[in-house]
Amino acid sequence: MNSTSRRVTNIGLALLGVLVLLVAFASVSSAAMSPVVGFGIVIAYLVAVFFLYRRADLGALAESLQRRQATLTAATRMSGAARRAAARAKAHPDSGYGSELTVLDVGMLINERRGDGGWDRRIAQESAALDDEFLQPYVKLFAPAGSAERHVTLTFEFYDRSGRLQFSHNMTDYLRTGENLILCERQLALRSAQQPMRAGTWDLRVKVDGVLVALHNFNMASTGGAMRPATRLSAVRDDHEEAPSVSLEELLREQARRHSE
Repeated sequence: MNSTSRRVTNIGLALLGVLVLLVAFASVSSAAMSPVVGFGIVIAYLVAVFFLYRRADLGALAESLQRRQATLTAATRMSGAARRAAARAKAHPDSGYGSELTVLDVGMLINERRGDGGWDRRIAQESAALDDEFLQPYVKLFAPAGSAERHVTLTFEFYDRSGRLQFSHNMTDYLRTGENLILCERQLALRSAQQPMRAGTWDLRVKVDGVLVALHNFNMASTGGAMRPATRLSAVRDDHEEAPSVSLEELLREQARRHSE
C-alpha cells in the first residue's frame, strides 16, 4: 500500500469510525436499537480495521523479504574485486548505511588511441601504468525493486599513492531494477598528465548520491620513475578527456570467455 492509498484508507476508516460511534451511542440512548447490536457493530468495525492493516503490514513484509532475497541472490554474482571494494567502502567514513544497492563489479578500461583514429581498449581491474594513455572507470550495480527506477548521481574518483585526487567526475544516470552497467563518460589522461602522479596503490572510489559504495584498490605501475614530471600543475577539474563510445558489455563478455578457456 503506497502513501496515497494509505492516506485515503485512513480518512475513509476515520469517517466510518465516527459513523460507528454514532450508531453505538444511539443504541445506548434509544430503545429503537439494542445495545448488543451497537456493541456488535463496534466489534465488527475494530476487527475489520485490524485485518485491513494486518494485511497491509504482511504485504509490506513480503515485499521487503522479496527485495532482501533479490539482494542476497545478487551477492552471489559479485566479482572478487567488487567484494573487496564493497567491504572497504563499508569500513570508510563516507560509507552509507541501509543501502540496498549491490556492487557486482568495478574496474577500469585502458584506452589507447591508434594512429588511424581508432581505439584499442582493454579491461583492467588490478593494475595500470602511468605510460598508458587513458583510464576510464566503470561500475556494475544491482538495484532491487524499491531502490530502482530513479535518477541517481554517480561520482567516479581516482586517488594516487600520495592521496592526491587525480580525477573526479559526476554524472546522472537512471537506475533500473536489476543489473546496471555504468561506464564513466569521462576518462583520466595518464601519459599526457598535467599534474604529478605517483605510482603505487591507487584508489577508485564510486559514490551514488554522495554515498560511497565501492573503494577499489589497484596497482599503478611506472616505467619512468616514482613520479612523472608535470608539464603544467593544475587543480583537479571535471573537464577531463571525453571518453570514446564503447560496448563495455562486449569487452566483459570477451574477458569472461578468455578466462574460461
